[in-house]
Amino acid sequence: MTIKLPLLFAVFPAYQAWDLYQLATSAAPTYHWVAEAAATVAFIVILSLVIRDRKQAANALEVLSNSAEASARALVERNQGAQQSTKDFLQSMQDQFDAWSLTPAEKDVALLLVKGLSLEEIARVRESGAKTVRQHAANVYAKAKLEGRHQLAAYFFEDLLAPVGPHVACASAMPQ
Repeated sequence: MTIKLPLLFAVFPAYQAWDLYQLATSAAPTYHWVAEAAATVAFIVILSLVIRDRKQAANALEVLSNSAEASARALVERNQGAQQSTKDFLQSMQDQFDAWSLTPAEKDVALLLVKGLSLEEIARVRESGAKTVRQHAANVYAKAKLEGRHQLAAYFFEDLLAPVGPHVACASAMPQ
């Protein structure tokens, strides 16, 4: 069983005070006085070190707690920002699909093409035939004046990438 620190801090000084009082009222040898004084000084030094360490630990815990809270807030803000960016990006895609006058089926196919699904995968997801999906994809490319899935994806993703220099064309320069 461990001794509780507060109990030790209460009992030892009381014992030392009582012992020193007993020494003062009796004819105790000098070495006993020196030993008791040394024990008292050692206790006071140890006590001050423990108190200092506990204060430092409490301060470190507070700093760590504040840091964790700040990190959690930053993570929430980043997640909210990422979600908003995704919504904005999807909305800009939908706006462009509307500008190209895509049908709802063509919009679905175009979005899935940009996400990287194959025509067969799109057919399974949409529960339609592969030929139907191929026709929707061909209609999307024709209405967008693009040559294929790579240009379709590049049309939307190119603006997300930081420009490397003035010689790099942006998606807004592509035909609409």
